[in-house]
Amino acid sequence: MSVTFNEISTKLASKNPIVIMRKNINISNYYYIEDNFDKLNSYSLYICKLSNFPKEFKTDKIINFLIIVDINIKYDLFQLKNCNILILEDNKINLYKLLENLQDIINVNADIIASSNSIIDAISQNECIGDIIKIIYNYLQNPIIISNSANYLCYHDGDNLTNDDTIWDDYIKYNYPDPYYLEKIYYDIKFGQSISSKSDSHIIDYLDIMEHRVLTCPIKINNLNIAYIYVLESNKPFTKEDMRVLNILGKILAPSIINDTRFTYCENTQIDSIFYYLLSCDNTQPHFLEKTCEILNLEVYSNFFLLNINFSKEEMKIEKLKELYDLIKSVFFNQFVFIYKNQICILYITKDDNPNKFKIYSKYFLDICEKYNLSVGISDIFFNLHDIKIAYKQTLKALDYSTISADKNHINYYSDFMLTDLVYEFLINENTDNIIDLNFKEFINSASEEYLEMMKLFVDNNGNIKKTADELHVHYNTLKYRLSKIRDEYCIDFEDLNYIIKLKLSYIALDFISNT
Repeated sequence: MSVTFNEISTKLASKNPIVIMRKNINISNYYYIEDNFDKLNSYSLYICKLSNFPKEFKTDKIINFLIIVDINIKYDLFQLKNCNILILEDNKINLYKLLENLQDIINVNADIIASSNSIIDAISQNECIGDIIKIIYNYLQNPIIISNSANYLCYHDGDNLTNDDTIWDDYIKYNYPDPYYLEKIYYDIKFGQSISSKSDSHIIDYLDIMEHRVLTCPIKINNLNIAYIYVLESNKPFTKEDMRVLNILGKILAPSIINDTRFTYCENTQIDSIFYYLLSCDNTQPHFLEKTCEILNLEVYSNFFLLNINFSKEEMKIEKLKELYDLIKSVFFNQFVFIYKNQICILYITKDDNPNKFKIYSKYFLDICEKYNLSVGISDIFFNLHDIKIAYKQTLKALDYSTISADKNHINYYSDFMLTDLVYEFLINENTDNIIDLNFKEFINSASEEYLEMMKLFVDNNGNIKKTADELHVHYNTLKYRLSKIRDEYCIDFEDLNYIIKLKLSYIALDFISNT
C-alpha cells in the first residue's frame, strides 16, 4: 500500500524531470536532506541539491533520489548503480512548491492506509458489512453497491448524492440491475475476461445506457467470484487511488462475505441471475422479467418443474459445490441448472404435465446421488416463470418431509407429501384433536400389534378389503370379520370413504408428531 517511484515521476511530469529508474520501488515517505547519506532506506524518497550530493556515493540496495541541479559542476549521475533518480533543474522549480506536491502525493497513500486500517478495525470489532461500506464511501465519495455473484444487490451507500442515473437508481430501488445493463455486462467479452481472471478493479464505460462510468472489482474466494463492488462516477472523477482502495477492500472483505448468507455462491451467468432475482425478490417487477427473458431468449410460459438438490448435513465447501454443479450440469445439459443459497436447482421444461410421467433422472444421476448422499425435492408442475418461488418452496417441503418419512428415497416428489403438508399446516394452527379422530386414537392406544398393522395397511389401500387381505395373506372374510369387530368396539365406520380419508390424515398427523 504505497506510491511507486514511477508514479511519483508521472505526477511530476509537468516539471520535465530526467528519470533514471533501476527498479520501480514502492515509496511510503520522503525526506529533504543536506548531509548524512549513510543510513538511507529503499522505501523513502530523498530530496537533495546536487551541491550537497556526495561525489562518491555507493550502495548495495536501491535508493530513491530527487536531485535538484543547483550548480554547474559536471556530475555523471547515470553512473550511479542501484539508484532511482529524478533530476530537476533548480531554475525550473520552486522548492517549497515541490515539497507540497510531494506531500500531496504521499498523503494520498496515507489516506489509503488510514482507510484500510479503519476497515480492518471494523472487521476485527465484528462490525456489519453495511458499516464497513460506509467507511469506504466516506473515502470514495461516490455511490457504492456490493452485489452477490448473480448481481443481486446486498449492500449500498451514497443515496444522499444526486446522480441522475436511472439505471443505478433502479438497481437500488429493485435490488436488481436493469436488463439492458445485464445484457451489456454479459456480452462484453473484455469485461467477462477481466472479471474471471483478475482480482483488480477496472472501469465499465456503458455511457450509451448510463449517465456515468462505473468502477467495479470482483471479490474472490479460491479464484471464484462470490461478490462484486460497483462504484458510480457521479460525484467526483475516479482516481488511481480509488482503484487501489477497491482492490484493498475486495481482499479485506472476502473472509467476512463468505460467512454472510446474502453472498451464497452462485454462478455468474445471465440465467443464474434471473433465477436468483425471481427467488430472492419479494416483489418482482414484471417488466424486468419480461425484458430480461426476451433478451436471454428464455420462455416465460411453459410446462415447468423445479428440482432442488440438497446435500448431507455436512457443510459443502465452494470447491466441492462447483465440482458437483459441473457434474449435474453434464446430466441435465439441455435444462437450466443454477445455484441458489448453496443449493443446486434445475428448471426442467417438458411437454408432459406430470413429473412422474417423464424420466427426469438417469442411472448416472442416481449414482451421483448415492455418492454424494443427495436428496432431491421435485415441485408440482407450474406454467408461469413468475411462480418459480412457489415451486421452490414445494421442493423444500418435499425435502423436509422426506426426512420424517419411513421410506428414505433420494428422489422426493412434493405431490407424494401433499397430504403431509396439509396436515402440518393444520397442526400448527389447530388442536390435534381436530384432525386426529378420537375413536381412532383410542384404537391406537389399546389394539394389538397385529390389528394395528392390519388397520394401517387397510387405510393405505384406501379401504380396499380384497387388496389388503391379499397383502396380509388372510382370507377376505377373515379380514372383513376383524374390521367388523373394530367397527363395533370403536365406532369406526369403514364404509364411509370420507372417514377413511380422515383416518389417513390421522395416521399422517401421528407419524408427523412422533417424528418431530
